[in-house]
Amino acid sequence: MTGSRTSARRPAPATVQFAERRTRRRRLRGVLYGFAILLAVVVVGGAVWLVGWSDATKLETVHVEGADGPLADQVRAAAAAPVGVQLVRVDTPALAKRVGELPEISSVSVERSWPQTIVVTVTPRSAAAAIDADGTWWLVDESGVLFGRSKSQPADLSVLDAPVADGAEAIRAAGVAVLTALPAALNELVATVSAQSEADVRLGLTSGATVLWGDATMGDRKADVLLALLREGATTYDVSAPERPAITP
Repeated sequence: MTGSRTSARRPAPATVQFAERRTRRRRLRGVLYGFAILLAVVVVGGAVWLVGWSDATKLETVHVEGADGPLADQVRAAAAAPVGVQLVRVDTPALAKRVGELPEISSVSVERSWPQTIVVTVTPRSAAAAIDADGTWWLVDESGVLFGRSKSQPADLSVLDAPVADGAEAIRAAGVAVLTALPAALNELVATVSAQSEADVRLGLTSGATVLWGDATMGDRKADVLLALLREGATTYDVSAPERPAITP
């Protein structure tokens, strides 16, 4: 009687090799993944240390763009940037606010320039006229803001008679708007421009006559009407309502 034999099936050699390779790949991916995490932690940690604690990123220079000379020095002084502090810790909005409080500055922006510089970009005010206040001369821009105080009359600027008190910016702006918009044909006949309110701007002519100009609107129309009325030789011309002008002989 012939006995039966049983034997366990063994994986084919190719199947064993494939399983081993797959296991090795899984192990390798795990090692690489762990190494990548470790590398990322090192890189991030190094970057944080570099930005937050390294001497290489401490503020050393304040660069001013848009101004030079004494005005640039004023900007740096007003900014009061904390040299020696980590650049990331510099309060740029606070710097911009301090610089923006300078009367000579119209607008300002502050940016970090890595690794060790703060860039302050400013737009200085542009003088449109000069105002005399009891021997002190002020420059005034088109928005009526005063700046550039001095004891001598600024050269090459028209003179505006207007209040210099705080809160009078709109009045000064109205005077500047009228003054700077006068046509050449009329400008040469005007000796003074005064503004006592936004709606009460007056011209003093070289002939001694007074022009009641009113507010800063309809400038071209008012100028045309006034030039036509000047033939009358009056002492007062009222063109504040140019469609209904009036004169006083």
